[in-house]
Amino acid sequence: MKAKSIKGRTPLEIQSPLKECMADGFKPTLAIVIVSNMEDAEQLRSIFGKQGIAIFGVTAPQKFTEQGITAGDIVVMLMDIKPEHFKIVLNDYEGSSAYEAGYKTGISGKNAFANPCFIISPVDFKVSGDDLIRGLTDAAGHEIMVAGGVTGNPADFSGILFTNDASSTGGLLALILDRDKVSISGMAVSGWKPVGTSKTITRSEGPWVFTIDHEPAMHVIQRFLGNGIVISATEGRGLLPSDLGYPLQFERASGNAIMKPALLFNPADQSVMMGGEIQEGDHFRFSLPPDFDVIDKVVENTRIIKEKEMPDIDVLMVFSCIGRLGTFGPLISNEIEGLASTWGKPMIGYFSLGEFGKLDEGRCEFQGTTVSWVALKEK
Repeated sequence: MKAKSIKGRTPLEIQSPLKECMADGFKPTLAIVIVSNMEDAEQLRSIFGKQGIAIFGVTAPQKFTEQGITAGDIVVMLMDIKPEHFKIVLNDYEGSSAYEAGYKTGISGKNAFANPCFIISPVDFKVSGDDLIRGLTDAAGHEIMVAGGVTGNPADFSGILFTNDASSTGGLLALILDRDKVSISGMAVSGWKPVGTSKTITRSEGPWVFTIDHEPAMHVIQRFLGNGIVISATEGRGLLPSDLGYPLQFERASGNAIMKPALLFNPADQSVMMGGEIQEGDHFRFSLPPDFDVIDKVVENTRIIKEKEMPDIDVLMVFSCIGRLGTFGPLISNEIEGLASTWGKPMIGYFSLGEFGKLDEGRCEFQGTTVSWVALKEK
C-alpha cells in the first residue's frame, strides 16, 4: 500500500496537491481528512467523492503529519488500500447511548470481517469514552485492537465527523480494517513516572471521585500536588479546571498503569472529576512533574515495538492528548518528530481529548495524557 500526506489552507487549495500526488499514477481509495473548520467538510466531501475516494473525516484544530505540527490547515492522508480490506462506519449518538453506538460499531466490524480491528474517532466530549469502548469490545471481542482519539475543538468541544454520504456532530466514526489483510500494531504510552505510595479510591460515581483513603478527594490531591494544580483557585466559585500535567496513574493487574488526569475540582463538596470512569477500590499513584524523559520514553517504547513486531510499515496514525501539548508546548514537536522518524513513513495525527488503545496484551481502554499510535501495513 502506498500512502501520501497532503495539506492546504482551504478545500479549494487542497485540490492542487491532490492532483499532483496522483500525477504519477497513484490512485488513492481512502482519505483520512482532518479539518479545523467544520464548514469545510461539505466541500471536501465533494472533492474526494468525485475522485471515488472514501472519506474518514474529523475535526481537530491541532494536527500533524510527518512534516510536523500544523494549525489552521486541512491535512489529508491518502492511501491506495484495497477497498475490500476496509469499511467506514458512522454511528450517531442521537437516540442511543455511547455504549449502544460502540456496540453497533463492533457488530458492524464482526459482520464485515472475521478478524476486524478498529480505528475510532468519536466527537462529543460529554459522552463516556469508557462506555463507548466497553460497548465496542463487548460486541467485537475483548481481545480486539482498538486505537483512536476523541476529536473536537478543546475551546468548546464542538466538531464534526464526516464520510462521503453522512456527517455527525455527536457520534462515533470508525475505520474498520480486515486484520487478515492488513497487519496492524499499536500501543498507548504516556511516559509519565509514578511517585509516592499507592492510594485507594473509597467513594466515586462515574468520573467523579469524592474520597481518597476516606479523605475528601480535592484535599488529598492538593496536599500532594500543591495548590497550583487548581487553576484560578482564587475565584473560589463553581467548578475549577486542573493542570493536566499531573495525571493519576491507576494500577492494572499487569503492572502497567493507565493515565487519568483530574479535569475539574468542585470546592463545594471537595470532589474531583477525572478524565474517565473511576471505580471504588481502584488504586493509583501520583505522577512526577513532567520532564523530557516523558517524551524520550514514548519514542523509545515505539522503537522497541518496531524492532520486535513491525520493522516496516506503510503508514502511521497518531492520537496524542491535547494535555501533552499544553504541558510541553512547542517541545512536543520532539515527540512528533521522534515518532515520525521511527519508521520514516507517511504519518498523520491530531491532538485529542482522550485516547483509546492498549497498554499491553490486555483489553483496550479509554485513557488520557497518553499517545496512542497505530501502524498499518497491507499484506
